[in-house]
Amino acid sequence: MKKAFSVLAVFFLLFAAGCEKQKTEQATPPCAPTSFTSKIKAVWNGIEMTAELTQNAAEDFTLQFLTPQALSPLSLTYQNGLCSVKYNDLMFETELDRFPQAEMGALIIHSISDAVQGIDIQTTCSDGIWTYTGTGERGAFSLTRNAETGEWIELNVEGAKLKVNFSDFKVK
Repeated sequence: MKKAFSVLAVFFLLFAAGCEKQKTEQATPPCAPTSFTSKIKAVWNGIEMTAELTQNAAEDFTLQFLTPQALSPLSLTYQNGLCSVKYNDLMFETELDRFPQAEMGALIIHSISDAVQGIDIQTTCSDGIWTYTGTGERGAFSLTRNAETGEWIELNVEGAKLKVNFSDFKVK
């Protein structure tokens, strides 16, 4: 009887260890989409605005402003460290650090890129939400995603006084 009990005890220990390993494997963030569109509502330095964010490839983002009305003709395209600025018929390219108005979009795309690449990022999952925390050029940031769908939910960059909420997320 003791021998049977010992065998059952070993079986349950091995089974429990296998379950623990399975939990660890499931605790991996879903792959981030490299092509999506999302509406965003941003508050930056006390100014509220809305825009559509499109990611076309790993380092190719476009931010088309919707509100306020004065910004609605503005479109920013970020590729390889350069920002193409288009406002109605006016268009020019600039380095990201030379055009402060492009900083909000740069903060968003750098946070997403850092989270996806895992560059100095801490990840945690709680209640179906993945949280990525790290430090960027403007200080600490946190970025959240839905654990099931992989959709971005919210970005906070404390040093830049930026808060972004994502909605209508669609993978392309």
